[in-house]
Amino acid sequence: MREVRTPTTLSQFKEKMKDITLRVPDDMAGLVEMWAERIPEMEILSICEAGTPCYGNMAERLSYAINQLREEKLLPNLYDFAWLKVAMDSLDDFPNFKSAQSYLDYLYIEVRVEELPSESSISKKMNTPCGKIFEWTFSDTKDKEEITRRNNIVKRFYNLMRGGK
Repeated sequence: MREVRTPTTLSQFKEKMKDITLRVPDDMAGLVEMWAERIPEMEILSICEAGTPCYGNMAERLSYAINQLREEKLLPNLYDFAWLKVAMDSLDDFPNFKSAQSYLDYLYIEVRVEELPSESSISKKMNTPCGKIFEWTFSDTKDKEEITRRNNIVKRFYNLMRGGK
C-alpha cells in the first residue's frame, strides 16, 4: 500500500503550480472533477460554461485589475480608488459596499491591496460622480482632461474585471 502525503494547505505548493484550463464535454465534467478531488495537491479554481468568460473568485479578479491599473499608471492618486468603489456599487455582479470603510476593509483583508487611501479620502470623492457610469461628470472638477481620465479608469477597470487584457 502506498503512503499518500496530504499537504496541510495548498499554499506551500502555489509557487510551484501551474493554472491549466481544460474544455471537456458536459457528460465528462463530473469525471474530471472527481479525478481532481483525488489529487491532494490539485485544486479546481473555477468551472464555467464554454463560450462564456471564466474568472477566479472576485478577490482574485479585483487583485488582478488593481495591479494592472497600477502597472499602467492609471491610479496616480490614492483617491482614484473612489471611482472603483462607485463603479462596483453601480454595476451588477460586483460587490456593493455600505461604506467607504467596508470597501477599504475588503480591499485590505480579502484582496490584499496595500497602500490604500484613507476612509475620508474615499468618502469625500465617492459622491462627486454624476450621471451615467462611463460618462460621468464630477461635481469637484470641470476640467475635461480630468473628467476623461477618471472615466477612463472606470472603463479600463470594467474591461479588466470582465476578463480583458
